[in-house]
Amino acid sequence: MTSTPDRIALAAHNNALWCDAVARSHGVRGTFDDEAWAAPTRTPPFYPDAVTLSPTAEEYDLLARVDDSDGCSVKDSWARLDLTLEDFARLVVGEWVWLDPATPLPVDAGGSSRTWRRVTTADELAEWVRAWSSDPDAVSILRPSLLDEPGVHVLAGRSAAGSVVAGAILHVTGEVAGLGNIFARDGDEHRAWREAAAAAREVAPGIPLVGWEAGASVDAAVAAGCERLGPLTVWLK
Repeated sequence: MTSTPDRIALAAHNNALWCDAVARSHGVRGTFDDEAWAAPTRTPPFYPDAVTLSPTAEEYDLLARVDDSDGCSVKDSWARLDLTLEDFARLVVGEWVWLDPATPLPVDAGGSSRTWRRVTTADELAEWVRAWSSDPDAVSILRPSLLDEPGVHVLAGRSAAGSVVAGAILHVTGEVAGLGNIFARDGDEHRAWREAAAAAREVAPGIPLVGWEAGASVDAAVAAGCERLGPLTVWLK
């Protein structure tokens, strides 16, 4: 059985690979080593400039690899850094979650009228993004080229009328598959997590699902069968 520290490492590396894919779609090239993934220039909105990949990553070594001017953000995967002396503040405190492939998903007693399937075209992705976020800046973050990234699957839950009413992004990276950007237009996070996990297992059967959530979304993930692995912090300057 994979230990909790190893699970966090797998989840953090999966998340860093996703951040790298989004950054590359905007022309930003990050670098990986044993300690962290880091981008030398500013990444797209809502995405960090660095993700720690080891609990031994050090503050000043990490900041030397990024543009640490105002707007810089760092995902501290073990919640061990202290960046307050560099004028960073804790933007988000979240938790890594892990869903073992052997864990049964809760049954929706009421059934579901949603049909989940992959997004495959630029127009479908634009529709998905509009359902996911009302923020105008969000429209330009997830670009169509991501649909061609190996292992990336954008999943849309559609109503009986065919509209996108829920969704998630799955990123398969070998031993694990990252599940994130989970949403539902009706605000029912528990149902969204349960259905997204089921849809993800159809695409990537037999491997653990990993991700991170914050606030009430952690409870939704746990209700779907996830284990809490440990805290993470997103820092913003």
